[in-house]
Amino acid sequence: MSLDPKQIAVIFGGRSVEHDVSVLTGLQFIDALNPEKFTALPVYVDAAGDWWTGDALLKRSFYPLDGEKKKNLTPVYLAVGQEGGARLMKRKSGLLGGRDEKIPVDLVVPAIHGSNGEDGTLQGMLEFAGMAYAGAPALASAAAMDKAFTKTLLAGLPGGKAVPVLPHAIIPRPDEGVHLTAEMVDAALGDLLETTGSQGFPLFVKPQHLGSSIGIAGAADMDAMLAALLNIFRMDNAAIVEPMVRNLVEYNVAVANIAGKTRLSAIERPIVEGDRLDFAAKYMAGGEGGPKLDQTPSEGMMNQNRVIDPPELTTSQRKTIETSALVAYEALGLAGSARIDFLADSESGEIWFNEINTIPGSFANYLWQAAEPPVNFTALTEAMIEEGFALAERRRGDTGAGAAGGAIFGRN
Repeated sequence: MSLDPKQIAVIFGGRSVEHDVSVLTGLQFIDALNPEKFTALPVYVDAAGDWWTGDALLKRSFYPLDGEKKKNLTPVYLAVGQEGGARLMKRKSGLLGGRDEKIPVDLVVPAIHGSNGEDGTLQGMLEFAGMAYAGAPALASAAAMDKAFTKTLLAGLPGGKAVPVLPHAIIPRPDEGVHLTAEMVDAALGDLLETTGSQGFPLFVKPQHLGSSIGIAGAADMDAMLAALLNIFRMDNAAIVEPMVRNLVEYNVAVANIAGKTRLSAIERPIVEGDRLDFAAKYMAGGEGGPKLDQTPSEGMMNQNRVIDPPELTTSQRKTIETSALVAYEALGLAGSARIDFLADSESGEIWFNEINTIPGSFANYLWQAAEPPVNFTALTEAMIEEGFALAERRRGDTGAGAAGGAIFGRN
């Protein structure tokens, strides 16, 4: 006798500069689900923060949404603390007015990139609501989104586990406005300028709290630095500045818990045109140079120009990448499929940890397909879901006031 499929709510979109790629990630995850084990409920968060569901959301041609298209959708919301727990509700209109109806959900898959999703805020809300979800927990998500915090944590790990990172400085956004003077930047950079040369330039600058490749810029001089900061401060409240790596190449690897074992994917080297892999290069270019969003959902990022298992990596370099990735995954308490990115100098062979993406594009399924042994996207989605159920069960505990002698008021 077969069990009824579990209802999986996949939440995507969101109030983030990565809204569009999040839609693609969510649809890819839904497309890969095993229909014999799971049914998918698409939940789209629009740019205003409103939640919607409906079969029309499964079609990429439905995006971007406007007022007319939303007439084909049903608004939904999360009801917390009613009738003993959280429920996903939908509002249905009728002749006698609107009514609320419960939507059965067994587990939520957050697929929102960047702000208000990947940064732990959505995960924290789901934990507060007592709902099972897949992927990195709230604390791990928030820590991984803060690039400076992550680097400081990993560089200071005891017992010989420290991960190599570049030196960095943090430049906070001014209390008023977004403009800084050269003198203010010099003061904020402090020791970093001394360690990278008399003038410090060229330097690399990026938002401290946004998703991978958003707002990144190279600064050859102070004018370029001020322009980059002006752009970043429109999106984030702080920037992180690092030395520009000479002869830059990038390597990425994914880590996940599959069948109870922490595993590494294949390593990739993205083919970069210019001095960095920016957002447009990462998400908008397909294998033939066409828009990423024109590809079919299951293709993910496989068609982006990349080299899988780069032959130039030495045994020592590969060990640095793989060991650092596993240490980072464990140290931050990550879950789900996280992609961990590294920077390298192709001439010296030095490698440094760059950042962690707890919700990478298509959950890095393209790297898992090339792993040894390979993991197809359907198997990856199932592993993430089963892990999510296990983590939700582990979080359960008695939080009543009397559980630890915390009761002050009398109770019947």
